[in-house]
Amino acid sequence: MRRERWLAVACILAGAMLARDVEAQTDASAQAKAGGDAGAAAAQSPHGNDGDEQSDDPHAAPHGRQGHGNPNAMFEAPEDGSIEDPTLPPGTISVHIQDASGKPMPGTNVTLGILYNSVAKGESRKRVNATTDAQGRAVFDKLDTGSGVAYRAMVLKEGATFEIPPFQLSAKSGMRAILHVYPIENEIEKTMVVSQAILLAEVKDDRIQIQEAFKIYNFGKTAWVPNDLVIPLPEEFTAFNAQQGMTDIGVEAVPKKGVRIKGTFPPGQHMVEFQWQLPYSGQAEVRFEVGTSPHMAAARVIAPASKDMRLDVPGFPLPESQSDGRGQRALITEKQLRREDPPMKSIAVVIRGLPTEGPGKLIATLLSAGGLVFGLVLGTKKPEKRDRNAERQRLLEELESLERARLAGDVGPKTYERARRDILDAIARGFAEDAPTPSPAKSKKRRAS
Repeated sequence: MRRERWLAVACILAGAMLARDVEAQTDASAQAKAGGDAGAAAAQSPHGNDGDEQSDDPHAAPHGRQGHGNPNAMFEAPEDGSIEDPTLPPGTISVHIQDASGKPMPGTNVTLGILYNSVAKGESRKRVNATTDAQGRAVFDKLDTGSGVAYRAMVLKEGATFEIPPFQLSAKSGMRAILHVYPIENEIEKTMVVSQAILLAEVKDDRIQIQEAFKIYNFGKTAWVPNDLVIPLPEEFTAFNAQQGMTDIGVEAVPKKGVRIKGTFPPGQHMVEFQWQLPYSGQAEVRFEVGTSPHMAAARVIAPASKDMRLDVPGFPLPESQSDGRGQRALITEKQLRREDPPMKSIAVVIRGLPTEGPGKLIATLLSAGGLVFGLVLGTKKPEKRDRNAERQRLLEELESLERARLAGDVGPKTYERARRDILDAIARGFAEDAPTPSPAKSKKRRAS
């Protein structure tokens, strides 16, 4: 929970400032490369009116912002989406396909993904296709309505997927959707894509938990589709996890190499998030290095920390200590690249001042509190006048605390198993020592019989 809270806080703190810097940097870069000025215009919406010329379609969208005669000028992506249309009969979806300039794209194949989900039948999927007419419209009719079925309109083109968020059909009217399709570009150097990165590293009892987020901005008029782009991670990384969003954008692990970024990045903003782990054996200092997001313009590194911990990121400013208001301290450093700066290919992270007396704060506390008990139970064969019940009760309380820590995620699986085994062994030995020892006379009777 703390990782998610810190990542959310970091995104909020960094978002607006970094976005302005990224846009300013990209704008200046585009002007320098193209020798022109950025154009001006308005955003496009599936339920807006055309602001430049009259349209026969009352639900047509205005044209997006574009450069005049400058293919590299800043471009604000028109909006994709869907809206109920009372002029369409129930069970009907009309999909409008347009290019970056808002012009209809006739003869385009449109795929409608359908997801059925019901208690009685479970989940099932299917796809149907239609081709746009001269006005760039593809119509699907006689479709099911209600909450048990969802639809998503897509255009599959040259390995790219252009799609709008899924929606449901009302029983009262049809649905009108608008989707923009862009030229495809695989080489990032030919695009206007820049990014910012956030990395959060937290040292646990037997592992380092790293969570990363890439915010990718596409200011051009082409869709970037990366071709086998792998972001390097330490060779020993493990426990990779990434939640798939509502588009084809995502990442997948490449063992011993890193993570592969995949999907379609049309004009606009996109977020990629994932997490992974590194083994940690309790040393006072840890180091690791990660690759950067493509065309990185800004990066932020965060490490939740105790008062003795230190964070060092070579090439970054000295970290600042901040608190989330709940007593959780974190060290934060941020770097923004200027146009004249060389590209940053990797980020090295060094965390110093880690406790070395045990595998984790909680287990260290448990073992120090129960150390005398462990020593007496495990290391002494004939203790003198011990309170067995008090020792047993203390061990049971430590076992209960350990279980709570495991459920809260504060203890890793290896440390949990090791500590749990030690506690159970101590309890078993205590019961064994309490067992009555047969007297010599009784032993002789047994042998005689």
